[in-house]
Amino acid sequence: MVVNGWVALTTQDVAKYAETIINLNGGNEDMKKTRLELFIEKNLPKVLKDESLKTLGDRKKYVGSSDIGSCLRATYLNKINPDIKHDMATLIRFERGHIAEGITRKMLHGLPIQEQVEVTAAINGFKIKSHIDFLLENNGEAVIIEAKSVGSPITEAYNSWILQVQYQLHLLKINRDESKSIRAYIVAIDLNSGWFKTFEIAYNEKLAKLAIQRASVLVKAIKEGKEPEAEEQLYCSMCPHKMSCPLMESGVVEVQADLLQLAKEVARLEKEKKETEKVLKAKKAELEEFMRTAKVRKIKADEAFISLTSDTSYTSIDTKALKKERPALYEMLINKFGKEVTRKGYIQVK
Repeated sequence: MVVNGWVALTTQDVAKYAETIINLNGGNEDMKKTRLELFIEKNLPKVLKDESLKTLGDRKKYVGSSDIGSCLRATYLNKINPDIKHDMATLIRFERGHIAEGITRKMLHGLPIQEQVEVTAAINGFKIKSHIDFLLENNGEAVIIEAKSVGSPITEAYNSWILQVQYQLHLLKINRDESKSIRAYIVAIDLNSGWFKTFEIAYNEKLAKLAIQRASVLVKAIKEGKEPEAEEQLYCSMCPHKMSCPLMESGVVEVQADLLQLAKEVARLEKEKKETEKVLKAKKAELEEFMRTAKVRKIKADEAFISLTSDTSYTSIDTKALKKERPALYEMLINKFGKEVTRKGYIQVK
């Protein structure tokens, strides 16, 4: 259509023009990314791989402390498939540990620390090894300091961390004078909120033996080319091997058509929900910090009122500690005051 010598485009014309451009660009998500983003997505995996080889060596050739703390099947598959690709979000999450390590280094400034101390041994001719983040050592004692990042504050060190540290302590023990006293600290840091806490870990012969047993299982699997049994972990949903995992596939029923489409939609929305919740958590923390600093109690935002509630405190009973330290009293209280709670089944997405 021509108006006063100019070509006037209708809404339909604009839509067709936009569709043509999308088709010419391949019609994919890459057209929404800048050239820098595309470069980063190609460059970062290579940089991280080269850095890992430089600092940790070829991880296919030894069993490390982080290997025995996670699912042995996943660890085994990672070792025999070293070129497995992780998405950018996962790669960036991996780097949080290095950031926590850098912060811990500054926390320890002024102390005579050794860094990335390598301790080794062998199981059936296959090397087992650990790179200790920080080590404080004198004639009578050696103290391991391990840095960890967390997504939120915790009250106890994760079992996987404790196993990793026991593995390190055991290797340190056999690489040093065995009369030397050894112990460890785990420094956990939440990079979002600035929270941190230290956990002191004493050498435990039984746990160290368990850690070495797990290393033996992994060594046997590598030598025989047979994957170990899968183990349920906190991060199963992010495991790159979950689609072939026997543990995840147990009880799976194949469905078709509308039901399959509905399941896919639930999975997609659940993923979006988790991503949104992470953003929301960070935004809330930022807003809370401002409101506390500025002594603001309530803000009106469009159709909502956002309030900063007052701090509260209460006393509760640590039932886990009570059961451990006073089992008879725990049983008496449960028998007298306990109540059965039934929870309705729910949809779980991993």
